[in-house]
Amino acid sequence: MKLAVIDDERPSRSELCHLILECAPGMQIDEADSGQKALELAAQNHYDAMFIDIHLGDMTGTTLSLMVRKLLPQVQIVFATAYDEYAVKAFDMDAVDFIMKPFDPKRVARAVQKLEARLKNVSPAPPAREEQPVCNKVSISCDKRLVLLDIPDIAYIETDGRNCVVHTVNGDYTCTQPLSYFERRLACAQFFRIHKSYLINLQYVAELCPWFNGMSCVKLKGFESHNLPVSRKQIKPLKELFDC
Repeated sequence: MKLAVIDDERPSRSELCHLILECAPGMQIDEADSGQKALELAAQNHYDAMFIDIHLGDMTGTTLSLMVRKLLPQVQIVFATAYDEYAVKAFDMDAVDFIMKPFDPKRVARAVQKLEARLKNVSPAPPAREEQPVCNKVSISCDKRLVLLDIPDIAYIETDGRNCVVHTVNGDYTCTQPLSYFERRLACAQFFRIHKSYLINLQYVAELCPWFNGMSCVKLKGFESHNLPVSRKQIKPLKELFDC
């Protein structure tokens, strides 16, 4: 079994790894100290489960779990925190277990037992996904050229007929790749598909607003004049990403 332990506090991370290995010596465990690093690990490896701290420095553990499951749909989640008010939400997200800090060795062992029992009923790992970007750039086919864009500069991407338009802080680029290509490539960079025609960078979200016909839209920093529609299917998971 391969696990990842995600916690921005090194002592807590080390203690949890030690307790897991005490009750399951054969476990393979990787570590990450932030949500972003956890997404990078998930983009490059298959994990059976992740132990995720609720309070990370760059995002909440619940947000991270939603994004990780886009990369690894079958990954099992165990939440860890010092705050028990998150227990109900954790189980609403189909977490295997919820362990409190400071860690009780017996409680950690029980979580591992629950995890092993859950994994017996999970089908084998899916085929390897398309390779994720290993640097901070993504390539696009634009006017018969290969253009490399800095991923943090991309605010959103939309479909335009058979093409896509990539909107960046430095201008717009029309390219031939479909939106599904960018959705796969940028999953570990905190991009989220809000609509069949729109993929947004969550770092740019400034407002989530009601729109017409009971729909909602988002406004992005630097692109406030653009109302980007959120489909009814995606409004709930989008709100969950921001704990609202």
